[in-house]
Amino acid sequence: FSAAFRAVQEGGTVRMIGDFLSVEGADAVTLLLAAQTSFREKHPEEACLIQLERAASFSYDELFKRHVKEYRQRFDRFELTLTPDGDPFEELPTDQRLHRLQESLREPGKTGGGSLDLSADPGLMALYVQYGRYLLLSCSRPGTLAANLQGIWNQSFTPPWESKYTININTQMNYWPAEPLGLEACHEPLFDLIERMVPNGRVTAQEMYGCRGFVAHHNTNLWAETRPEGILMTCTVWPMGGAWLSLHLWEHYRYGLDAKFLQERAYPVMKEAAVFLLDYMTLNGEGELVTGPSVSPENRFVLEDGSSGSLCMGPSMDVQIALTLFEACLEAAHLIGANEEAGFIEELEQAIRRMPKPRIGRHGQIMEWQTDHEEADPGHRHISQLFALHPGRLIDAFDTPV
Repeated sequence: FSAAFRAVQEGGTVRMIGDFLSVEGADAVTLLLAAQTSFREKHPEEACLIQLERAASFSYDELFKRHVKEYRQRFDRFELTLTPDGDPFEELPTDQRLHRLQESLREPGKTGGGSLDLSADPGLMALYVQYGRYLLLSCSRPGTLAANLQGIWNQSFTPPWESKYTININTQMNYWPAEPLGLEACHEPLFDLIERMVPNGRVTAQEMYGCRGFVAHHNTNLWAETRPEGILMTCTVWPMGGAWLSLHLWEHYRYGLDAKFLQERAYPVMKEAAVFLLDYMTLNGEGELVTGPSVSPENRFVLEDGSSGSLCMGPSMDVQIALTLFEACLEAAHLIGANEEAGFIEELEQAIRRMPKPRIGRHGQIMEWQTDHEEADPGHRHISQLFALHPGRLIDAFDTPV
């Protein structure tokens, strides 16, 4: 890897003094920084110097105007106003707005007890949406790497969870705003990562499970690894990362309706993820097709004797992801209209008929496991069993029966 630094002064002089760059008598100075690694460049240092040379050919004003134009043409595609009569808290610093919202927590026992009153500051909600767009726009552009947990602007050398690609929800969440909020081009780096994962995932599927298709577990990295990582049982043994990620390609098609993208990029990946699941799933005691062994990331269940566990057969999220993927593959196959897909379509239709649908537990909740276990961590942050509601579509707020 290499990084290079250059100072472009207006008036005065610039000179090197040992390890220091000295700017003397200048009216203004523009500091330029370039960084490269061998992941993209055979000669990173040379690439950095070329970048600096090109950048230095523009004035500061030119660079700034180019930046604003490029940024605005993406950011300005979407607007959200929740305060049509004006935002009464617009001048209040954001940290004070957040504190004020926290103070709005209703007292337990009242309606909505313990929840935030989001109506206390709707303008902050609109700002938060745009903040999410800004974060994605600032770290995921065509030709770059996909956005990781904390993004490229993370200030720590030891960030939480190693700032990696955790694909049992975190990476996906980064990209939820991409299509509906006008940042579809920012989705491209994720597609590049997924496509790099497919060859590795084929090997993992065959060597670990004896299955066709491609599989990925709960983490990947720059080199698109797909094998299980780590020893933490609540997340490691979870073979659904590839299936979930492939649905991002389908989402991109559904918004853009690019038939070429569907046929050449989305459908091949979706099909390989589905083929793995067709091979991997097995019949449970009730004659239903389920995944397993697997987990409901990253929760644990409590057994009647008080002990807890995580490894199980057919966790709800797995089945919901598989159903969503199978239905998407069916629709995509019909759109493509390829005659050779008839056998695959029949496999999908047979599997869908045998898979369990979301179930309601004794507390009126959507069950997280096939058995109505208690949660070791009630309301666990992943709320995995609600994949069917979002980002999946098996549960519709208006059309699904109560």
